[in-house]
Amino acid sequence: MKPDIWNSAAIAAALVLIGMHLSLDETAVYAGTTFALLGLILIGIPHGSLDHIITEKGTRDGQFSLIRFLAVYLLTMAVYALFWVQLPAFSLIVFLLMSAYHFGETDLLRAGLASKTGRTAAFLFYGILLLWGLLANDAHQSQEIIESMLPGSALTAGFVQLNEQFPILRFSEFIALGLRLLLVRSGLFDHFRLGIVLFAALFIPLLEGFLLYFCHHHAWVNLLRVKERLYESGGGLKKMIRDMMPFSLISVFGIIVLVGSAPLWLSHVNPVLLFFILISVLTLPHAGIMARFYAQPAGSSG
Repeated sequence: MKPDIWNSAAIAAALVLIGMHLSLDETAVYAGTTFALLGLILIGIPHGSLDHIITEKGTRDGQFSLIRFLAVYLLTMAVYALFWVQLPAFSLIVFLLMSAYHFGETDLLRAGLASKTGRTAAFLFYGILLLWGLLANDAHQSQEIIESMLPGSALTAGFVQLNEQFPILRFSEFIALGLRLLLVRSGLFDHFRLGIVLFAALFIPLLEGFLLYFCHHHAWVNLLRVKERLYESGGGLKKMIRDMMPFSLISVFGIIVLVGSAPLWLSHVNPVLLFFILISVLTLPHAGIMARFYAQPAGSSG
């Protein structure tokens, strides 16, 4: 699919979600969540299912081992999951900072920042503004999630207090968008599409707003870049889809089993919190792989 066609499709997705909430009343949350989760299954999860291909292409011939890759990948996920159980506050902060950097890296990659320190600072600052805005759009749900994980935590109190004292923080994602417009001068339609996605997130629940950004912007942009670098001259879109299928299906099945069985062994855990924990556990190894992918010169394959 061409980028301009996808830009139009993403705008349509944002308008569909708003339309659902304007016209369906009480059933809007179920319809909107179903629509958003379809985006996760079709785009969000597949965008991380090529990590083994990215790693293999970035490794010298003969030195890549799929078994070793999977062992390290799964071990990283398992250790982080244990941290969520034992140190939830620390794990939450790590997730937010990791996601902020990863989102900033994706959105500001073509900003042309020469300094490594400047890039890191810009990625983090942009990502923090973006994430804060997405969380503050549905401050009540965000507060419930943090409180369910960290009852009486200073993090919850700080989040609520900052939102009450500085209402403009609810729109901090648009400050991030303005920063992106200043730093990335190309792709006007791309900026417009992101603006529509962020605008739609103002009017819909937290999970839907986050997934709208995550799937219809972040994941798709990464998929396009991987396709351009690794598949444009070898196999094209069909080969890319074939490579995505095995781990996409495994991930979707695993998430369905974990979320579906959660009431049996995690009845006290907020289901939206469980979803974000699963996303964070998958994101940790993926973010590191994408950082190495973006650090490699275009055209390099090991």
